Amino acid sequence: MSVQNALQFIQHLRADDKLKKSLLALNQTPSLECFVNLGSNVGLSFTVAQLETAHKHDWAMRGLLYSKDDG
Repeated sequence: MSVQNALQFIQHLRADDKLKKSLLALNQTPSLECFVNLGSNVGLSFTVAQLETAHKHDWAMRGLLYSKDDG
């Protein structure tokens, strides 16, 4: 289990419409445990805490990519 697996799952979920639909079919407001279980179903093991950490890293990286260079 790892933060890296959770990051891979976030990227996979973002790109795979079928996976998104299967998550929403489980529950319209899925819990973090639903994400962990779905990740396990696609071969990516991680904990809720690791998913939360991965989410923070993902957003931080997006912020860096899309921030304007004010200098």
